[in-house]
Amino acid sequence: MKTRLFAQLLTACTLVLGSVPFLAPPGAAQNTTYFCGQSRDGVPTTFALTSTARRVAVIRWQKDWGTISREARCKEVSSRFQKAYNNGTLNFLTHGVMSGQKVICTAREYGGPCSSLLFTLRPEDNPREVINSLIGIAYRARGPVVQSEDGEPQIYIDMNFLLQNAPNTTEK
Repeated sequence: MKTRLFAQLLTACTLVLGSVPFLAPPGAAQNTTYFCGQSRDGVPTTFALTSTARRVAVIRWQKDWGTISREARCKEVSSRFQKAYNNGTLNFLTHGVMSGQKVICTAREYGGPCSSLLFTLRPEDNPREVINSLIGIAYRARGPVVQSEDGEPQIYIDMNFLLQNAPNTTEK
């Protein structure tokens, strides 16, 4: 009798504990992979593949950058997106200055400094224009503009919001 009761209790506990979602490690269900692929029209594109199988075009590389081809830049920057994601620094996409150069970078928090370099800009480039032109859907993923140290507005793009609300795209 006691053995049977114990077995039933053990089975019930196993079923209950096995179905509790909060016991899973944080972020286990939220896995995103960044990679370089081609859009339908053949443009090298940094894509994000989300845990729900949504494929989101993050950056379309439409022009060569000096001596660096669009394809090479796409591969390098896609790799940096993945590294930043793995390190937990890809919460916001923003711009800033690193090692004296204007850059597009990641930030851990809204209003925070650059955490990970994604790519450098030319001296003549306006970082706000670049970030706006690279991500056509960014306007939907922005919060209020933050005033930066140089008095210019700082743009922060919420990557989670972007990935959840961007259109699902198909690579070539």
